[in-house]
Amino acid sequence: MIFSSADQVIKDSIEKLKSVNSDKQDKVKNMCIDYYQYANTDRYISQYFSGSLTQEIPLYTVNMTRRLIDRISLVYKNRPEREIEDERYFDITEDKDFLLKRIERMHNLLGTIAVQIVWKEDKFVYIPRFIFEPVFDYDDPMNPIGIVYPAQKTKDSIYQTKEDEFIYWDAEQHFRYDMDGNIIHINEDDVNPYGVLPFVFLQPNHIIDEFMNEGRGKDIVTANRQLDVAMTMLQHHIRKAGGQFVIEGQVDTNNIELGLNKVVVIDNGDMKNLNPNVDINSIVEGIKFQLQQVAINHHLSFDFGLNGSKSGVALKLENVELLEQREDDVEKFNRLEQEIYKKEKIIAEVENNIGLPEDMSVNYTEIDFPDPERDRDNWEWKFKHGLADKLDWLMAEDPDGFPTREEAQAYLIERKKVVNGIKEQSTNEANIFKIGEKVVPKVEE
Repeated sequence: MIFSSADQVIKDSIEKLKSVNSDKQDKVKNMCIDYYQYANTDRYISQYFSGSLTQEIPLYTVNMTRRLIDRISLVYKNRPEREIEDERYFDITEDKDFLLKRIERMHNLLGTIAVQIVWKEDKFVYIPRFIFEPVFDYDDPMNPIGIVYPAQKTKDSIYQTKEDEFIYWDAEQHFRYDMDGNIIHINEDDVNPYGVLPFVFLQPNHIIDEFMNEGRGKDIVTANRQLDVAMTMLQHHIRKAGGQFVIEGQVDTNNIELGLNKVVVIDNGDMKNLNPNVDINSIVEGIKFQLQQVAINHHLSFDFGLNGSKSGVALKLENVELLEQREDDVEKFNRLEQEIYKKEKIIAEVENNIGLPEDMSVNYTEIDFPDPERDRDNWEWKFKHGLADKLDWLMAEDPDGFPTREEAQAYLIERKKVVNGIKEQSTNEANIFKIGEKVVPKVEE
């Protein structure tokens, strides 16, 4: 370590983390998270509107950030296949795909994040840390040997009065401390029981020479804020479409109130209505242009539904750059999973005496765009040439419901029994609903 004692660690980290709420970089991260969660985002544009405007026109906000971030996060869109010679691994990592999908989205939104591998209730949990301070060796400023991050607490509770605390990890030490530098012991002698740093660090593809980097979501959030401003202004112009009233003459301005549901009465003056002649369509086109620009920046394409439905091939050609970006992300996350697995092997051995195999491989399934006509023609060709049957179709359409041919066969047999039973009941003499038979009405003599 570069530190000679825990006191030095605490001193240096407190100096940096005391300003965690006012630091510019962390403010940007918090804003990005608010836009992704669509949490009170009107506060980020309220400074641009004041006076009587906000009394009659509410601020107009939209949730564009989450949709675009989710759309560009394609590595864990489909569940990957992991190959490992120990079935116990799937039991202790049952939530891995779900949590890594969320981590991928937060990484694209924010940029550099730390992923903590935690053993909890006999299973692995993967916790993303957004606000943290990396600890480096003097000779290697790109690969942290330790980490300090704020201890999590309930910020929204009025009963939360506890002072900020911080947690430190490196390969040898692990402890907690408060704002005054007092150590709160977690383990005996503040020892890290794993002997390795239980974190991996996820970096954007565009990393060059800085460890902390912003994510792809920064300009999406900026565009979302601009869109909120533009949409609020659009509502303002729509509100003014009826014209602006002006008064010529001497009046008591304290008694003049204008509004959609107000009547103006004046004694000495002349009131006129000036039509601003605002081109609403031009504003709408400007908003569309902004949306298209941010989409192009992230290899996305959309035409506001003007060109109708498209085939899967056409969609794939339009999004070829997005798929190329996914290939880079797949390589990155494959390396991440291998780094995580190295830590998992050590932690599982320490926590539950589980010896995992040396290797684990991950196969990321390809992304395909829906094309019903192509899929139907493909299956019909396979049926015609004896390359597939009904069981193959069932297993392909619902792999979770029919993981084996035996289960698909059992379903078809049961289905056939139900259909035959309905047919037998319909042709019964006592049943007035006889399918496939001509019913001759009985005529009384």
